[in-house]
Amino acid sequence: MIEINAPIKVLLLGADTEVGAALLQYSKDRSEFEWLCPSESDLLGPQSIDALSAMEHDIVVDALSLRYALQDDYSRYQSTLSHLSRADSAPLIMLSSARVFSGDKLVPYSENDAPDCLEPFAQALIESEKIVLQSERNFVLRTGWLFSGQGDDFVCRTLGLIQDGVNLAYKNDLVGSPTPVSDLSRVILSMVSQTHYGAKNHGVYHYCCAEEISWIKLVEAIVATSGQFDPKAQVEVETIGDAFEGIEETLQIKRQSLSCRRIFNHFGIKQRPWRSKLRNLVKELYVSGISHDKR
Repeated sequence: MIEINAPIKVLLLGADTEVGAALLQYSKDRSEFEWLCPSESDLLGPQSIDALSAMEHDIVVDALSLRYALQDDYSRYQSTLSHLSRADSAPLIMLSSARVFSGDKLVPYSENDAPDCLEPFAQALIESEKIVLQSERNFVLRTGWLFSGQGDDFVCRTLGLIQDGVNLAYKNDLVGSPTPVSDLSRVILSMVSQTHYGAKNHGVYHYCCAEEISWIKLVEAIVATSGQFDPKAQVEVETIGDAFEGIEETLQIKRQSLSCRRIFNHFGIKQRPWRSKLRNLVKELYVSGISHDKR
């Protein structure tokens, strides 16, 4: 029986990732969550199984796979996921990506579509998804183009290139749905709470923010906001306008976007817009001076 006033003990794999840090930040004033954050050595070392087994928990969140999937020792981490999926009675939520799909579909991908991308990053995530889904109590939550303003995400890279006076690369063959990690954190915590208190859902879910956008239009949105703070960005805005005239419509658009109906139908989780979050983030980076550290 669940003690209604006891905190939910969440075993967070990858607490130092952008998503992991966002989860801790987003829930810092919420006493209903208690976070157990094993170190990387606990997850990859020879004693990892024993270390994790000693941490009593109600649910597991894998925030590490999205960052770690291309590492040489990721197979060792997959062994840890396999153990948690087989031997642990606690549900596990693995965070995955729209990049498991080839992008050849003309409409957003649904949970019923089979992952078919052959790139190494996608193949590693696909293998982990299979491991996690061997247990009927587990979840795979795929998401879109994440941005956080931390580390090496595309917002920071774009601002750094602008400040360094480097011409931006204009790719017009990708369509996707940008998603701030803070919004993804909201979704994860809702799934954790509802699962802990009796929701019977499991399996694959998709979440990304509302509104698809092409990659070049996303770069334009970043540059347009940064132009309020950086003269170099103002010049780049004009350059992008000229570039649009010279870019032909590509015949092979890759769609890295997701249908999110199932997560709304099963959890009541609604998609939120991303544009205001992006504008606020760019402003925050300039005001705080963080973006200058990316140079």
